[in-house]
Amino acid sequence: MTYASDLAASLGSSLSSLTPLLLEAADESELDSSSSPTPPVASQPTAVDGIASRAQVIHDRASSLRSILAKLHPSHPASSFELASLLDQAFPSSSSSSSLSTSSNDRPSLQAQAQSSNQLQSIEYVTLAHMTISAYGLVLKQLMQQASDLAQEDEWWAGRETDAWDQGWYLLQTTPSRLVSLSMTLVTRLRDLTTTALHSSRPAPSYLSWSTYRDALPPSLLVTAIFPHLATSTGVASPTDVLDPFENDDSTLAVTSSGGVSFSHATRLAKKTTRSLFFLTLSPLALTKQEIFHRRKTIRQTRQSLAISIGELTLAPQPLIDGDHQEPQKANDDDGKNRSERTLPAVLTMTDQEPATLNALKDACWTTLVHLTSAIATSPNSSSNLPSPPEASKPSSAQECARVLHTLLTRTMVAQAKTLETQLEQVSRPPFLTRAWPYLLAVPLVSYGIGRTIYNSRHDLLHYARDAVDTVQRFIMDWVLEPVKGIFETVRGEGGMSLTGKETLKSDLDSLERMVIDFGRDEYKLSEAQLVDLRDKVRAGDLTPVLKAFEHDLKSPLRSAISGSLIRTLLIQVQKVKVDVALAMDGIEKMLRSQQLTFGFVGVAPSILVLFAFGNWIKGFTRRDGSSKKRRKEWGKRCWLSTRQLDLLLAPPRDIEAPTKISKGDRIGEKEKLTQGLVLLCLANLRNYAKRGIFPSRDTQLRQAFLEDVRAIEDEGARAKPEKRAKMVERMWRWGTALGWQGIA
Repeated sequence: MTYASDLAASLGSSLSSLTPLLLEAADESELDSSSSPTPPVASQPTAVDGIASRAQVIHDRASSLRSILAKLHPSHPASSFELASLLDQAFPSSSSSSSLSTSSNDRPSLQAQAQSSNQLQSIEYVTLAHMTISAYGLVLKQLMQQASDLAQEDEWWAGRETDAWDQGWYLLQTTPSRLVSLSMTLVTRLRDLTTTALHSSRPAPSYLSWSTYRDALPPSLLVTAIFPHLATSTGVASPTDVLDPFENDDSTLAVTSSGGVSFSHATRLAKKTTRSLFFLTLSPLALTKQEIFHRRKTIRQTRQSLAISIGELTLAPQPLIDGDHQEPQKANDDDGKNRSERTLPAVLTMTDQEPATLNALKDACWTTLVHLTSAIATSPNSSSNLPSPPEASKPSSAQECARVLHTLLTRTMVAQAKTLETQLEQVSRPPFLTRAWPYLLAVPLVSYGIGRTIYNSRHDLLHYARDAVDTVQRFIMDWVLEPVKGIFETVRGEGGMSLTGKETLKSDLDSLERMVIDFGRDEYKLSEAQLVDLRDKVRAGDLTPVLKAFEHDLKSPLRSAISGSLIRTLLIQVQKVKVDVALAMDGIEKMLRSQQLTFGFVGVAPSILVLFAFGNWIKGFTRRDGSSKKRRKEWGKRCWLSTRQLDLLLAPPRDIEAPTKISKGDRIGEKEKLTQGLVLLCLANLRNYAKRGIFPSRDTQLRQAFLEDVRAIEDEGARAKPEKRAKMVERMWRWGTALGWQGIA
């Protein structure tokens, strides 16, 4: 919701709470006015029928107004034409109104009585007040939207003003339009030159002579035809100025009776020479920069004028806050005027101090309409095409107020928007085709070159494409799908890595045990009990008997080798080494099995990271939802600049000058309106930031807290005490730290 919608909704809610009290007071007044002596008995049936018919007419009219009033939504105001349509339904013109007319002969008298009823008048004025509040929100919304559009234009021009490359590119983009303007100026001047020659004794100019074109376009007119802003910013002759094409000839200088040169001709010659030397010292880039500066200056002045109108509208409903910097004498002088000419927002916001009455509501509706019409009619660059504000005389009925409101909605607002749009065409950014023609011209040339290169290298490119597709397929299969499949098999307990066979260790250990038992039985003639004890030692890894026999055989190796004892001990030790290796491999295999899931994730992680980075890269080209990093940085910069301007405006109050000429007595009030308007325009950027998807947090409570701080500055920022202003601005700076505005650089 915008500030205009919030303000209109708040005022509508206040009026809805006052409606029962106003209607109740009207009913009591109706009963008091209708009390009269009891009529004769013979006329009682007729009087009763008349009262019943009158009550029915009032009931029908009230029901119609309530049904129309139910279609109003102050928080989401309709367009001006939709509101005007509802206004026509509620208050039709007398020639087309049929809601209160019937075929009965006594109906006109009942209609007149119903129209003069206090109860019906209360219902009509309450309906009119609701529609006036909706119109108030529409006018405020239109002015703020226009100021926001101007801020966007100023931001666009600011980007071109600070970069020389952008200035050169802008000059290139606008070169065709400048040449067209120069050609039109030349044609106009040649036509004027020919027309002047035909109506005088001078010879007709020759279009083949260079002097003709030099006389038609002097240096000052040539430059202003290409850079029109010079005609208004420097006072140089513009293409629309009427210049005598033959006054450039030095032979036509008038000579005074004393033989000297005429003062007027000498002055004209000196100005022309000065202008020519001045323009020769300027480069096209310098003139382009001056043009951008001139456009920005005009946009800022227009935006400040809109800010004054916005401040004038929004300061009306705000109650007086302690610490206002107003002159006491001026406040005392305006007190009586404020009581007699109080707008509808001011009446609704001060119901706690002064209870609202029906007469106050009538006066407030008319004063608000005059205020709205005056605010739009006196908006920047307003022309005579805008309807003038209504006269100060108050209307006698709600229908007359409704006609003024209808004019405001259907004529004044539309005329103001068209006038502003027409007058800002000269300072707004160039049209799309003007900005895009270099690209459109380069597209065929670049496309031809690229297409020709692609065609000549089509075989190589096809080979590269096939290799790329094969590489991607192998990467997906070998480095993504297969590792992920292995992870799932590990989780299910299927397969897995294996260094040795399942029965390898058992078979090697049994073989070692049989070899040692046979060696003990053959060499040492051991008993069965000794063999069982030897088997247990072998399973524990103890081969002491075999090693002792090996040590004994080494004493006589030849005899032991011939008898076979040495060879048997060597083979037993080789089998023991084989068993030890199998045991080590089995331990390593168990350790690897315990970390197999970890190894699977570590193996697939690089490929997943590659896919994730590639997906984000592709998403950056296709995403246009405003949540990209560049978009966030742009909005962060905009919010930081808005907070900085709030700091300049509020803590301490900035000494700014109004763009219009005002008297000393009204200078303080104009500055207050300008400050209030600029503050609301800055806060509008923060509101737009909060309702967009680029808001850093999705927490609704955090967003609501941010909007509450924004509304606090909107309600009393420009009228609060300096200490409170400083605290409000400091709170907004803390929001900037929390939401990341400080990292825009």
